[in-house]
Amino acid sequence: MSQDFESAASKLTNLQAIEPLLSTLKTISMGTWQTAQKRITKINKFEESYSHIINQITPYLEIKLNKRQLTPNKKTLVAETIILILGSERGLCGKFNESLAERAVDWVNAQSLASYQIWAIGKRMIRALDRMNVQLSWHKSLTRKELLSYSQSYLLTQDWLGQYEENHFNSFILLFNQMINGRNFHFSTYKLLPYEVVTPALIEKREERWPPPIIETDPKGIYRQIIHQYIASSFYQVLLRSTAAEHAARYYLLEKAEENAEDIIEDLNRIIQTERRQKITQQVQELAVGAGLLDNK
Repeated sequence: MSQDFESAASKLTNLQAIEPLLSTLKTISMGTWQTAQKRITKINKFEESYSHIINQITPYLEIKLNKRQLTPNKKTLVAETIILILGSERGLCGKFNESLAERAVDWVNAQSLASYQIWAIGKRMIRALDRMNVQLSWHKSLTRKELLSYSQSYLLTQDWLGQYEENHFNSFILLFNQMINGRNFHFSTYKLLPYEVVTPALIEKREERWPPPIIETDPKGIYRQIIHQYIASSFYQVLLRSTAAEHAARYYLLEKAEENAEDIIEDLNRIIQTERRQKITQQVQELAVGAGLLDNK
């Protein structure tokens, strides 16, 4: 057999072995993408409930400004702004991390920040920023599980909120990729601290229907606990949006790779069939010559 036939057969065997793996990875990405979207819907409802409680409890507070806003201590200030970039832990998602890192650096350079620190989450994002020679003040790798849990997000935000209340920084901004139109992702920002409680129209209608609550405990304690949950849920929702964008990008890249693999397999099968026909034709000619049916020229 010719060298072309052997090469085509070897490539075909390898691609046929890889094709089921591509399909499996694509299915996993789609499943994680859908799970993230479902959790976003659920956490959105929790956030609405927290907003409702906060808006109900606020009128009962003696002061609306916390001690940090009244007596800022600049001696403990580490940086005016913390910028946290949310990337991915795994690869096979194209330019997801590289494009985010480039947009994030451009965004930071376009701001008039007195002082700032850049933080990063996700091993791939950490590598992308390192290649750009971006100095990171803090970084963290994600869990090996497909999705970070709410409890893990809560612990992270409690640490950050503690630093915020101790005047280590005055602003905390998240930079991440978010899906649009089901296929493409775009650069997004979200201010986590100082927090701003949003009152959706649904909550406003609910407040009109229900009488004022009866509060039999210290409203400040309730307010503080709910704010902690509200910030954790806000961060978790952003993290889920980033994760959904990552797995959607990975899904479509794997889908394209699977289509390309199918096209190559079709081409290789065509080459192999042509080589086989030529081989059979040659063997028939040799038999005909041996039987004296054809002249051996």
